Amino acid sequence: TVYPSGNKITDIKTAIVNKIGYVSKNRDEEALVLKDTIGHNLTSSALHQLSKWGVIPLGAEKKFAKAQVDNLEIKCYDETQEVSTLSGGNKQKVSFGKWVGNDSEIIIFDCPTRGVDVGVKATMYNLLYELRNQGKAIMLISEELTEVIGMSDRILILKNGQLSKEFFRRKDLTEHEIIEYLI
Repeated sequence: TVYPSGNKITDIKTAIVNKIGYVSKNRDEEALVLKDTIGHNLTSSALHQLSKWGVIPLGAEKKFAKAQVDNLEIKCYDETQEVSTLSGGNKQKVSFGKWVGNDSEIIIFDCPTRGVDVGVKATMYNLLYELRNQGKAIMLISEELTEVIGMSDRILILKNGQLSKEFFRRKDLTEHEIIEYLI
């Protein structure tokens, strides 16, 4: 795919430059460096924003990470804590923070509430609504139909690599209607 900058998205760096983020459903294997700090995980997608002439000013990473920890209410003693020591919900908040913090305009959320408790799920939904209200484009991929119906303004059903159906209304949409197009 080619974006307004004229760049073809073929790697993570190009996606970041084009303000595209991806929150993986496999956070421990794909989204986070578990043996690294919360701060380094949060800033990993924003280093280009923090640097000035190729150098990151003293304290810039810490300030950026602390803002994300506070904004997302990540339960930790500080941003130097190792990610592996966090609960599943707080790990997921770090995954979100990587892309929300770097001002991504398009964020793909792949099963964003998988493996988190009800309280964290509510926090994630509130964040998605807030991002939408800020004009961010959100693509939500989910295995939970109620989540898709409840969180989406527009639903696309893809089957065998082809667009099978598109729904624009969610108010009266039922799981049954969607399942018809999945079979």
